[in-house]
Amino acid sequence: MNPIEKNIIEVLELENLPREEAEEILIRTGAVIYENVLLRVMETMTEKDQDDFEKILDNEGKPEEIFSFLKERVKDFEKIVKEESEKFKNKTSNIMDQIGG
Repeated sequence: MNPIEKNIIEVLELENLPREEAEEILIRTGAVIYENVLLRVMETMTEKDQDDFEKILDNEGKPEEIFSFLKERVKDFEKIVKEESEKFKNKTSNIMDQIGG
């Protein structure tokens, strides 16, 4: 399990859901959070790191390779993942509050 998936499960408190339901939520939310994390980390990378990262993506790097690269080259990568997961949770919670109330 990659750091983003692990963090989403923790932040959205999916541990207690049936596995299939948790996986479905993880798939749907993971893409959004992953995109937000990538946008943030790209802003912090040097031009060389961005080029190296794009090469990994262009070569269809495995998730382990991508996350290893990001953990190595991006200061506070884990913190960024957690912050983006929490932002997502807060936004969706606010939307659900507005719909319900």
